[in-house]
Amino acid sequence: MDSTQNPPTKMLSLPSGMLFSKQLKVTDVQQVNHDTKRITFALPGGKNEVSGLTPGAAILTQHTPAGAWLPVLRPYTPIHNLDQPGILELLVKKYPEGRASTHMHSLSPGDELTVRGPLPGAWTTPKDQREIVLIAGGAGITPIYSLAKGILFNPEDKTKIQLLWGVNGTRDIVLNQELEALEKQYPERLQVTYAVSGPEASPSAASLGDESKYRKGYVDKSLLQEVIQKCQKSGAWGDAKAQNVFLCGPPKMEDAIAGKNGALTQLGVQKKEVYRF
Repeated sequence: MDSTQNPPTKMLSLPSGMLFSKQLKVTDVQQVNHDTKRITFALPGGKNEVSGLTPGAAILTQHTPAGAWLPVLRPYTPIHNLDQPGILELLVKKYPEGRASTHMHSLSPGDELTVRGPLPGAWTTPKDQREIVLIAGGAGITPIYSLAKGILFNPEDKTKIQLLWGVNGTRDIVLNQELEALEKQYPERLQVTYAVSGPEASPSAASLGDESKYRKGYVDKSLLQEVIQKCQKSGAWGDAKAQNVFLCGPPKMEDAIAGKNGALTQLGVQKKEVYRF
């Protein structure tokens, strides 16, 4: 049989993907904003191969800095359509002291990157219609975006999504075009709200535009209460495992939202109902 008629193989699978690394070649690098790059890699098997990742899942990147004995391993969630063969695409924010992100930003077309994985995703498709809250802080948008796409693209999944993204400034909203396209494609199932907390959030600063879309301040108790109430109106929220909120952001933000005395706890959302990437 012609191999082109066969489904593509998976580059990474458990447990072998953790034991044996793979090499990916960089094919394209785009500077998205002041500190973030979109890096595209070719899969070793070309068009006959997909990454093998599920929505919200991650790979481990690996490199050994000059003079170091041990490698640096960091998780990154791809942002491309997971059923697209032949490629893997990462969105990488560079941190001042970030050993992994600094190395990733040094890559150019033709360079190779060692990867392992996958680190499993979090989603279990519910049998009935549900509503969930996805919360991202800064670069934590990548697993949240991947999960949202996976849910929306699945014809068997009817889940509705309230997505909150906390950023320091509007220039940090690096996937706004992609999210806007998803909202237009799934207007009844996805609502995205940006919480901008930097200088643009000052009372004296100009309006950010649509106030239902761009909110000044943090992802706080008030905003969370608002979106939770929207979800609860349907009478059924959460996934098949009764996880209602999916969260990925800086530790300080996650603790403020889902910690022992966090906003979600104050709103009656139990720890077991929150999935933290």
